[in-house]
Amino acid sequence: MIKRFVVTIALAIVPLAAPQHALACSCIAGENQAYFNNADLVLQGVPLDKQVDGQTHRYSVAVEKVWKGKVDAYVDIVTADNDAACGVTMEIDKRIIIFAYQSDGVYHTDICSGTKAANNASDLTNWLNGDKEQPSCAPYICPNGDTFPTCTEDGHTINYLVEPCRFAKEPANGFSDVPESHPNFAAITYVKEQGMVQGYDDGTYGPDLFINRAEFTKIILEATVDSNDIDTCESSDLFSDVTQSDWFGDYVCMAKQTGVIGGYPDGSFKPANSINFAEAAKIVVVAFDIPFAKDDIWWKPYVFALARIGGLPSSFSDPNQQLTRGDMAEIIYRVKMGM
Repeated sequence: MIKRFVVTIALAIVPLAAPQHALACSCIAGENQAYFNNADLVLQGVPLDKQVDGQTHRYSVAVEKVWKGKVDAYVDIVTADNDAACGVTMEIDKRIIIFAYQSDGVYHTDICSGTKAANNASDLTNWLNGDKEQPSCAPYICPNGDTFPTCTEDGHTINYLVEPCRFAKEPANGFSDVPESHPNFAAITYVKEQGMVQGYDDGTYGPDLFINRAEFTKIILEATVDSNDIDTCESSDLFSDVTQSDWFGDYVCMAKQTGVIGGYPDGSFKPANSINFAEAAKIVVVAFDIPFAKDDIWWKPYVFALARIGGLPSSFSDPNQQLTRGDMAEIIYRVKMGM
């Protein structure tokens, strides 16, 4: 015995004014995909009963098949009382395909929704049974990292009255590309608040961009040495590729005089080269005067010293790994918090 499943669908239209029955309701012809995307519920069912309440008709529908949405075996539906008010006439015990939208917990339909009798809808049925383009449920992502859903949990499209990002809060750290969910958020916020970094003119920080040797040296010196000492540092013996007039010249001068940097055997500093974790660890350990034990492998004392105080970011995997701006902030933050 085949059980008969029933859904009652209530389709109600509340007119802004009393409907003018002398005027026919008109609709712009739509496509199946548009009807489907706009609906919260798409099903095939059989109306079993009708109740009249003023200008609305409430139908109790037995559900046979559902293409979109979730309903029980029976669903209540209300529609306007006649086609002049865009109401749908459903014949009792006659199969119908319903496109309905939900409002205040009630399902509604009208003659502009795509609802039609099943006996005249073989093409529509075939289309519904085939592959359809489902609405994209990728969330809105705002410049500050806030996200807003585009669909409900059961896949229905959310239509916002205004662009959702319009009222998104400003990022607490002031950088549009470092949301609170970013793994380096706290660290980047800290170095910004301490005046160590300013970011770019477009309001971004570039947490995933590699940082070069000159930039890293400047930031570490600003975190550990008095600015007057940096400004007054002078040397006629810097590096072959660094002059005192370079924007980073005073920082390199102070770093070399205090033993924070030593340069390469050929007498160069290579300021534009990306810095790796091994090089960065040496600069940080010496600049912050962190204790370390000597080792035959030059980088081990510095990397291990950082590790002992929790100064290595979770992104670290290899001493030759290039450092990002996010890593730089994380190292400074961890060292400062751990000291």
